[in-house]
Amino acid sequence: MNLQRQRWITCLLVLGILLRLAAASGREQGVSNPGRRLRSERVLVAGDAASSDGEEALAAPSRPSRCPGRCTEFGTCNEELGRCDCPIGRNGTDCSEEVPAGPPLQQLCARYGHTLASCSRVDAAGCVNGCNGRGRCVGGFCHCRPGYFGADCSLSLAADAADGSSTTSTTSTSDGSGSSSSASSGSPRPAVEILAGQGYTVRRSAPRIYVYELPPDLNVYGNLERLDRPLMYMVWQRLLSAGVRVADPAQADFFLVPVRVRLSYDSEKVVQAVSYIRATWPYWDGQPGGAAGERHIFVHTGDWGRDELSEEAQALTRNATWLTHWGLARDHEFAGWKAAHRPGRDIVVPLVLQASLLSSYRITRTTPLHPGSAAGGRQPRPRSRTLFFAGRVCGSRAQPSANGTYPNCPDVLGKEDAYSAATRQVAYYHHHNRTGWKVVTASKSYAIDMLTSKFCLAPSGGGMGKRAVISVLMGCIPVTVTDGLMQPFEPELRWDRFAIDVRERDIPVMHAVLEGLKQGQVSEFQSNLRCAAQHLFWSSLFGSVFGEDGRYDAFETLMQVLRMRATYPSLGPEEYAYVDAAFAAFMKCEAHLPAGGSAAAAAATAGGAGSSSSSGTGAAVAAAGGLLGGFNGTGAAGGLLDVAKPDLGQALAAHRSGAGAGSATAAAAGDAAAGQLLPAPRALLLPAELAGPGEEGVSRQELCTHSDLPVPPGSGALPAAGSCSRCPRRRGRLLNPGGTICCNTKDLARCPRLWD
Repeated sequence: MNLQRQRWITCLLVLGILLRLAAASGREQGVSNPGRRLRSERVLVAGDAASSDGEEALAAPSRPSRCPGRCTEFGTCNEELGRCDCPIGRNGTDCSEEVPAGPPLQQLCARYGHTLASCSRVDAAGCVNGCNGRGRCVGGFCHCRPGYFGADCSLSLAADAADGSSTTSTTSTSDGSGSSSSASSGSPRPAVEILAGQGYTVRRSAPRIYVYELPPDLNVYGNLERLDRPLMYMVWQRLLSAGVRVADPAQADFFLVPVRVRLSYDSEKVVQAVSYIRATWPYWDGQPGGAAGERHIFVHTGDWGRDELSEEAQALTRNATWLTHWGLARDHEFAGWKAAHRPGRDIVVPLVLQASLLSSYRITRTTPLHPGSAAGGRQPRPRSRTLFFAGRVCGSRAQPSANGTYPNCPDVLGKEDAYSAATRQVAYYHHHNRTGWKVVTASKSYAIDMLTSKFCLAPSGGGMGKRAVISVLMGCIPVTVTDGLMQPFEPELRWDRFAIDVRERDIPVMHAVLEGLKQGQVSEFQSNLRCAAQHLFWSSLFGSVFGEDGRYDAFETLMQVLRMRATYPSLGPEEYAYVDAAFAAFMKCEAHLPAGGSAAAAAATAGGAGSSSSSGTGAAVAAAGGLLGGFNGTGAAGGLLDVAKPDLGQALAAHRSGAGAGSATAAAAGDAAAGQLLPAPRALLLPAELAGPGEEGVSRQELCTHSDLPVPPGSGALPAAGSCSRCPRRRGRLLNPGGTICCNTKDLARCPRLWD
């Protein structure tokens, strides 16, 4: 009897499994034609990005495709341009032609950093924004469902777009990239929507950025898993989730050219991209009253920035804005470096510090900037050491001599070692055996050494360095020593408030400069490090590390700098904080403090920035200057700025002296600022159980955290939205579609907005 009962139970279980499989198959076959499962004879396999994440397939707009033949079956139709984009390995006007298997396909895949396996791998983590659940990611290429297009499938034609409107003719190259031949001919194009049907809105605060949809061979064919510096792709993703991206180029303040530029040979991609843009859109050459390429943005993540570009690429983009990590603003004769940064046009941005780097420096466990670093009776480590540096000194990686001779590096490079412009060599020669200083080539206690030192040397290396950012995150005052080198977001970010910049000729007497500072000055520098760290870390891309909420992170700082560029095109960047109270408050991480939570209220309180009179403007300018703080009105570094960067120091001093009177330039800019101030941030207030006296709030932290440190009640910080290790899509170099701030949502239109 028991055996018969067991047989019945087994039969019922098998029947249940078969019914579930039948139901799943019915749902799959019942999808309407526009949202049907994509097919390919070779490249695509069963399943799609949405279903692999457990999402229901998004219904695509139903209208005839503007691309020829079987384009939507084998590739993606850019319905706006009528351009058929093909995945790697397919050619032809409708992507129906295959590259022969074997060596031809293997060589094509290798050209973009792929193996044969990764060339056809289906993995949403390898595509920009994971294709937004509207297609399948195959070897980095988003094969969008019919009706959707764009590198991340975020675009579609607006509902009122004219069906069957004239299309541009398309051709395709042998590597699968389609092209449009007459997009700039003046023929009308249908309107485009971003994340249609998902409630996407553009945020109220500027800037507004249009992203060019380039042929895929220029930006998405490459194997993203092999990128060491994926900043361009991360910013590209974040523009969408932050609500900065616009579908109508006529509404844009800036235009992003999404090509990855890392090394000198990438210059050809820049030339190709500019050529395609000029042939396809009217905005490169059609800026009213402007020069070709103005308001266009490129990202360069190489060691020497624009200097690595070919002469042709530099000439083509001379009026564009480059985001780079290398801020050398004038030639450096000894090192042989050419000026690569143009203050006021280009922007120096901080490096993206990957998880492995943060772990190796133990930043997530030891940073004193986290409110929980002093919780549970923890005592801060005394900073008994004056200065710390550990790292390569000689360009050849040889051990520098310590016998009192200089040059102290072997002449193995054919000339005097110019690595780091010799700043490391000189610093080692003069200070490696100084009492209270630790200047070495390696340290097994790197994190502890940074935690127990007041100052950390942050020189350049073969090019840009990372220590200026890492030292800030560890609460150690950075000491920069390369003449003419602008640091991330400088001068918009006042490095003189939290860092010391020593001229190269003064490195031998650097001890006199540092040890001559009063304790009050050192304490002021240290108190400014937490705000500086927020501006220098890409929190919304990576997650919280020291209890920050991301409102002032590197991405939002970049957006604010661009807002100022668009609002005050005639002002120098060092003047922004003196004419825009909202910007000054943002850079001091205080934009959320005024009554009502708005920067407009801050300006009104500061002295009527919204007033149309010049006297009101002058008061606002003076108030904005007050927000900058510093000793005796000269900045936190006092006279050190005049020693380290005299030109900048004199310019700031001259502007400060005239700010209270309200110059004509300041008056005009202040009047323009009335309607251009920051919107109110989201109500990121303390939860009721953590609110202190006079505080109230119901919101929560939007960022997950990488830190194990607790957030103590009453600290003013918010508990994190969980651990980032639980982020469901945290895979690959891109970390998460839209940035890690979006890791708890699959719909980027609903990603938490920190502003607006």
